Amino acid sequence: MSRLIVPWGAAAVLAVIGVAEIILEGSSAGAPAAPAAALAAVVLGAVVAGPFPVTGTAIVALAFPIAVVGGLNGPTGATVLAFFLAPGWAGYGTATARGETPGSGGSGSRRDALAAARRSWPAPLAAQLMASLGTWIAGRTAGSTVSGLAAMAWENLFFGLLCWGAWGVGLLVRRLRDRADLLARLAAAQEAEREAREHAVVVEERQRIARDMHDAVAHSISVMVLQLGAVRTTLPAGTPQTEMLLGVERLGRESVQELRTLVGMLRDATSVAASQPTLTRAEDLVAEVRAAGLPVELTTDGDFTGLPRAVDISAYRVLQEALTNVLRHAGTVPTIVTLRNTAENVTVTVDNDRGGERAATTPGHGLTGMRERVAVFDGSLRAGPRPDGGFTVHAVFPTGSRP
Repeated sequence: MSRLIVPWGAAAVLAVIGVAEIILEGSSAGAPAAPAAALAAVVLGAVVAGPFPVTGTAIVALAFPIAVVGGLNGPTGATVLAFFLAPGWAGYGTATARGETPGSGGSGSRRDALAAARRSWPAPLAAQLMASLGTWIAGRTAGSTVSGLAAMAWENLFFGLLCWGAWGVGLLVRRLRDRADLLARLAAAQEAEREAREHAVVVEERQRIARDMHDAVAHSISVMVLQLGAVRTTLPAGTPQTEMLLGVERLGRESVQELRTLVGMLRDATSVAASQPTLTRAEDLVAEVRAAGLPVELTTDGDFTGLPRAVDISAYRVLQEALTNVLRHAGTVPTIVTLRNTAENVTVTVDNDRGGERAATTPGHGLTGMRERVAVFDGSLRAGPRPDGGFTVHAVFPTGSRP
């Protein structure tokens, strides 16, 4: 349907030009209907040229002899304009009118250009024949004088150059468009190939990182868990030390499992871990640190099953890091964990009492990591000592309104 816009739009423009020409110039008394008949042929030919460019060009060309037979000295202005447009459209749109898409099937090649020329050459030929017929009729009417014959020869040459030149321009424009389409497809193919190469490089790098993490970190943690188990077996059963070591062993095994999950995700970005960190497992996390000797109370407000995955994992990691910091820096002091989920945000709060004298620990990057996790979501983190000597971590993760 889109290929009909150009010829049908041209038909409307030519109709307006022809009517204006008739009104402004007027019709001679001897040929009152000739301009209207010629204009009708032009408009009809332009409409037919949409689906059938060659046939439409032949109908447009009939306007010349119609005007002369009707008593005019030559073609009207609208007819001359149509003589230029119709063969040009035939050269450009013949292949498209036959149901082919410009640029398809090896577009831009010389073979396609020759095929389009073979299909559309009857259009300028028909226009030239009609122009020759019109000039011959006009010459017979004027008489076979030397000046009349010269005028006929000039008009034949003029309309011949007009028809064949316009047809050649149409072929050239069509070939340039086909070549532009071909270049666009080649550029798109090269872009897709570049993205595929970049993706392959990323996948390879992810696999390398996964191998390094598995070989270096997972193995070390596994050895540590085994050594803790060996130490635990040397202690009497049921003592606080034994229960603490059991908790540490469980944390170590879960860390290895999470590390293996992360390695699997690095190796395959579409894989989904069997046990992703989530606030729905906050009770399990609290139980683990409670088993390690930390007296913790957990308070939850809201449903945490519908959280965005990224927010859920980050909030869980902040809670995990905050509880670890309590054990490292304050010891086994009373701690309160509050989780709240509203329509706008998720908040994680960890309050612990003042700690006793503890052995010095190596400074880590826990608070920095928590701030980075919260900043990803444009949230806020407040972490600092309380007036009574305790410590508070309050993290807010905006989530927006959710149904």
